[in-house]
Amino acid sequence: MNNSDAGSSLEQFVKMPVYVGFLIKMTAQLLSHPMELVRVNIQANVIHHSRLNMQNMFRLMARHGLPGFYYGIVASGLRCTVHTLSTYTLFYSLRDNKYVLMLKPYNTSTVLGLTGFWGGVMATPFAKLAVIRQADLTRSSYQRRNYRNFWLGLKCMYRKGGFIYLFNGWKINAFSSTSVAMLYNPVSDKVHTLISWFHGLDEPWLSDLITMALTGGIITVIMTPVDGIAILTLNESSYGHHSYSYMCRKIIKRHGYRGFFFGWRPALLALVPHTLLATIVYRVLLDRYLS
Repeated sequence: MNNSDAGSSLEQFVKMPVYVGFLIKMTAQLLSHPMELVRVNIQANVIHHSRLNMQNMFRLMARHGLPGFYYGIVASGLRCTVHTLSTYTLFYSLRDNKYVLMLKPYNTSTVLGLTGFWGGVMATPFAKLAVIRQADLTRSSYQRRNYRNFWLGLKCMYRKGGFIYLFNGWKINAFSSTSVAMLYNPVSDKVHTLISWFHGLDEPWLSDLITMALTGGIITVIMTPVDGIAILTLNESSYGHHSYSYMCRKIIKRHGYRGFFFGWRPALLALVPHTLLATIVYRVLLDRYLS
């Protein structure tokens, strides 16, 4: 799972060449991976171990040197690639659909939700692989799943339970992706209206940056409980699947309702590079090529 899309607008990215939007997301993924690694491990261990914090995680990552900060980067990059390309492909297909064009505009919350749902479903096996690989950082050596090679990791998961196991967690993964896509425009509109009251924000790039940052932050906090349950589901090592209600009860029993918001700080920090890149690159392209 990764809510980096909470810091960007698909409406903006479709105005760029596909490869530009893809490069922005992959570059942001690379820059934000250490914080994402912290978030995943905090949420993956919420019902199994005592609470992890950012300081403990950075200490653990530093033991492995620079590679420790990029543990599982390949699997995470695959998830980002599949999700981004799936979302782009469907969005472009819907944009040219004569029935969707009748909506005017076509980039309604419903259409964005459909693209988010599709991207979430298609990316589920890779999201599962990424979570398992990243969560191994806080496991002892004999408990690690050792999915360093992503191809062997996918085959190993397939042997455990076929496609049912590969796509275990697709519902909550798709729900999270759909919610982020559908929330962006309404939240962004409210934020933009709010900051328009302040003087001194006339610069378009500054207004865009603040809007994207606040929008991404609000959506990330809202979605943190859902992402926490998704991480626990995707991190399941066995074929058996605990219900969502069971996981919620375990979290409440161990940490109370605060447990649903573990990991919100690194999640917010992970948005920073994505928001900066998306804002600056989009504004440069808009001024030079798209105006």
